[in-house]
Amino acid sequence: MRGLARARLVAMAVVLGAGLSACQPLYLPLVPERLPAPELTQLGDGSSLTLQGGVPTLRLVLARVPERGWLAVQWFAPDGREAASDSVWIAPADEGEGRTLTLPARVAVTPGEWRAVVSFGHDIVRQFRLELPAAKAP
Repeated sequence: MRGLARARLVAMAVVLGAGLSACQPLYLPLVPERLPAPELTQLGDGSSLTLQGGVPTLRLVLARVPERGWLAVQWFAPDGREAASDSVWIAPADEGEGRTLTLPARVAVTPGEWRAVVSFGHDIVRQFRLELPAAKAP
């Protein structure tokens, strides 16, 4: 019986030793490799949303255009609904140039906060805000 118990202990030690020697420690680097930052479309400081001739007008200065594509603008009325949308095609050669987009004439301009959200691809580039005062009573 002692021989059998000893044989079992030796067998378990061999199995455990074989199992432990097959284990490899998991290595994770302490600091992951630096990934390059994505190049995003950027607008310059001269970009603005103003009121021209009673209509909200968006002036965009293209500071950085890393790739060709559609620069989209969504116009939001004071009640929060999307009033209109527009887009312009831009390319890297357009850097430093300007684009002007005007709220379409079919949209009634009402007093309150108007917003224009500019996006490129799936990225929001910038949001502009313009407060239109209510008409003064005579």
